[in-house]
Amino acid sequence: MAYSRVTRTAFGRDALEYAAGHGTGHNQNEQRNVYVGYVNLLPGIDPADQMEVYWNRARKNHKTQVLRIVQSFSTKELNPQDENDILTANLIGQEFAQKYYPDRQAVVFTQIDGKSGLVHNHVIVSDTDMISSKGCEKEQYHFPKVKEWTNAVAGQYFELDSGVQQVEDKTTQTERHKREIGEYVWKDDLKERITSAMASAESEQEWLQNLVRTGVNVEVHDSKKRGRYYTYELVDTSQFPAGKKIPQNLKSRSYKLGTLYDSDHVQEFFKEKEAELELERKRHGSRADADASSSVTEEPEPQVSGLEKASQESDTAAAAAAVQMQRKREKEEEKQRLKEEVRKKMEARHAREQAEREEALRRKEEQRRREEEQIENRKPSQTMPSVRTIRGEDGSIRIEGVGRRKAQFHNPDGSVDLTMELQMKADEERRRRNAKREKDIGILQTDGCRLLDSVRDINQLRNRTSKKGKKGSSRRQLTGREVADRIDRSVQWQERRKNDRGFGE
Repeated sequence: MAYSRVTRTAFGRDALEYAAGHGTGHNQNEQRNVYVGYVNLLPGIDPADQMEVYWNRARKNHKTQVLRIVQSFSTKELNPQDENDILTANLIGQEFAQKYYPDRQAVVFTQIDGKSGLVHNHVIVSDTDMISSKGCEKEQYHFPKVKEWTNAVAGQYFELDSGVQQVEDKTTQTERHKREIGEYVWKDDLKERITSAMASAESEQEWLQNLVRTGVNVEVHDSKKRGRYYTYELVDTSQFPAGKKIPQNLKSRSYKLGTLYDSDHVQEFFKEKEAELELERKRHGSRADADASSSVTEEPEPQVSGLEKASQESDTAAAAAAVQMQRKREKEEEKQRLKEEVRKKMEARHAREQAEREEALRRKEEQRRREEEQIENRKPSQTMPSVRTIRGEDGSIRIEGVGRRKAQFHNPDGSVDLTMELQMKADEERRRRNAKREKDIGILQTDGCRLLDSVRDINQLRNRTSKKGKKGSSRRQLTGREVADRIDRSVQWQERRKNDRGFGE
């Protein structure tokens, strides 16, 4: 698929001048742009001057002036050496701008001056609509959408290159450079040992044993993402040049070395080798039988012509191909069987989880129904008068009466429900603590002095600031605990004053 990139800029004239590129190209070509296409623009007149008319109209609404879109094509899609392919790229850019950016001005610069030498377009699209003066919609500069549109247009001209290819022997740029200058590359040494061990082995198990003897440790792994793969470790470091620092990690996974060293290729290699050996054994066996029969009958061996020999070889090749096809078919059937087993297991698991959820819901509903029935069947024995709170001289609180039903409930069978009784006691204790915390105190008349008793007075006391610490420390608002402590101290002070003046009982 074609490579795409999109950016926005508020400097439209600079973007156009850079894409036009009056100097030499990146690859030192005298001509930077091979083709230049115009959409809703007049050739021969500076595109920036024509776009600036519409930019000025929309200057107050938005600052973005142009979109810069790059469309690059691989050598499998467009050949940089073919003039017609370069023209095709320019036509793709023009059609792209006309279809997905209607009523907007655009310039398509087609170049082949990049470092890779690929055919690519620089599409400069004005952000201002010529009719409505509006900017581009979000999807018009959203990269996934631009990429999708580019592939949709380019796919009409050629088959898109997916870019996914299996590399038999992967090498990095650093490794290639070391090869060119003649330096030692430990991965090349590892690959050579792997291939030599494969050539001298008859099966995968024998190959793994040969690798250990040649100084390579192998670990076999199996993952959901990669499937079966190997991890090779170069243990024998005798080939490293003297004085060269040996890396601590000399491990590499098979799929990073290339498909030649992966599990699928190794297994396929030994299967083919086994098939060849089987055919060779059959051929030798038939030849031995023929020799035995000829020695008994003493008949002369028939002469085989070149045509018959070629026919026999073709039959052998056809048999080998048939064996290989049969193995592939069996492999596909095994994959389908495994998929079917996984599907059945998942269905059974989902059914089991659904049954467990339904059972849990049923139990929960039954428990709720039983609790409702118990609450409906409970009846209080009697009620008590209203609550009255009295504060003693020592600051203690005494509660007379209970403000709701007596904390003694009877079950339908007549027995006392101790659970509800304990619950009522806990509720009463919680109400007592809340009353103490909130300091909801009544009015106390002592020697003409009135205690703070309203929410307004408590808020006024709370808003007073407390200065603590050394000089320069910040003032802060009193906390609820500090307000409660001050009220307690005020109550105690009022009671002491009343006792001192003889107002007590």
